[in-house]
Amino acid sequence: MRVTQEADYAIRICLILDSLGEKTGAAAIADIACITPKIALKVLRKLSAAGFVKSYKGVQGGYELARDGEKLRVLEIIELIDGPVRISKCLECDHECSRNPCKMDCKMHIAFDAVNQKLIENLGLITVRMLHDKSVSGADIADIINNIKK
Repeated sequence: MRVTQEADYAIRICLILDSLGEKTGAAAIADIACITPKIALKVLRKLSAAGFVKSYKGVQGGYELARDGEKLRVLEIIELIDGPVRISKCLECDHECSRNPCKMDCKMHIAFDAVNQKLIENLGLITVRMLHDKSVSGADIADIINNIKK
């Protein structure tokens, strides 16, 4: 599984909106995120349609985070843009394996499923706020992930 560039931009945009904490125009968001205004608008439309971002029209228009960054999970943003997190095609319901017709008997499927579940769980622990809050270090985030009940 690889997080697409568009999902990366969406996370970046949410981080910017949460850190600014106020209505901000698309051009300013694009500038801060180091992306083109066209791409920023494309991603902002998706984030708005999903209810992650509020959009305001007019001269005083702009965008702001619709949800508290403390509650908005990185997993949600990735899944909005890229779809369900899957490290292997074999984890998709409609995928027919040419090696083993019964997925539940396949050790590779079982291993991939366990790793995939951990990945989903870990991404679900990381909030937008954590990624820009200066009081939260990278080590703090790693500790949060590593302290999951095993």
